[in-house]
Amino acid sequence: MTTSIDTLPRHERYDTLTRRAHWIAAVIIIYTMIAGYSLHLMVGTVYFAFFSVLNMSLGTLVIPLMIVRYIWAFFRPSVPYPTDLSRPKKNMAHLAHEMFYLIIFVMLISGVLMLTHGFPLFWLIDIPQPIINPAVNAFFFKIHRVACIAVSVTLVLHIAAVVKHQLIDKRDILSRML
Repeated sequence: MTTSIDTLPRHERYDTLTRRAHWIAAVIIIYTMIAGYSLHLMVGTVYFAFFSVLNMSLGTLVIPLMIVRYIWAFFRPSVPYPTDLSRPKKNMAHLAHEMFYLIIFVMLISGVLMLTHGFPLFWLIDIPQPIINPAVNAFFFKIHRVACIAVSVTLVLHIAAVVKHQLIDKRDILSRML
């Protein structure tokens, strides 16, 4: 049975900080992944520098947001899983979310460590190059590419799971995060 968000009991919905941090991080991560791959098509154009700085700035901005979001998960009010969900499925959902956090952090940190030069954060504050070693930068570039693919695959699986729960299983799971 589908429930209106307004009538969903408060304890069955994530708190405001969790919901806002989720959607802000999701939008930034999706945008930066699309922009990051698109940058390869912009090399040598007048747009490359702008979108490169924007991408690095947004990626830098989402790091503290993800840290706060992860830490807050240990302190926020608990939101119960649907009662008809089996213990193994609850454990699998929990593991999947933890793995999603892990690969997002790997993607974000490797994105910083792969930089071969500093950049102006939103054109305001100079962020220096964190590591000055081309071999190390190249290693983290490879890690970053693999992590981006892993985040993309996990994101698709995450969305597929929400759609399955919402449409097939008739569990109004989406309203918990809206």
